[in-house]
Amino acid sequence: MIASHRFSSPFLKPVSERQAPGYKDVVKRPMDLTSLKRNLSKGRIHTVAQFQRDLMLMFQNAVMYNDSDHQVYHMAVEMQREVLEQIQVLSIWLDERRDLNSLE
Repeated sequence: MIASHRFSSPFLKPVSERQAPGYKDVVKRPMDLTSLKRNLSKGRIHTVAQFQRDLMLMFQNAVMYNDSDHQVYHMAVEMQREVLEQIQVLSIWLDERRDLNSLE
């Protein structure tokens, strides 16, 4: 879902020095979708809140590194907005499901 977003391409893999000179000097906690998926599969992420935290870190890194007139900056802002909406819907669905399970 997130990896197939129309703006996901800059966020799929870790940022390289060649792609973004000085990135590691500006961004102290890099995050990308591949690393996020690996953290999920290794059990390092346990809650929707932890998942959301790492996603927001990824977007904030892009906003922090790129100038406000850069395409990646705008892609990060737009994708963050849309992904947050999807997470809200997922959270509501999970809450409703938990409520239904507690009735059984």
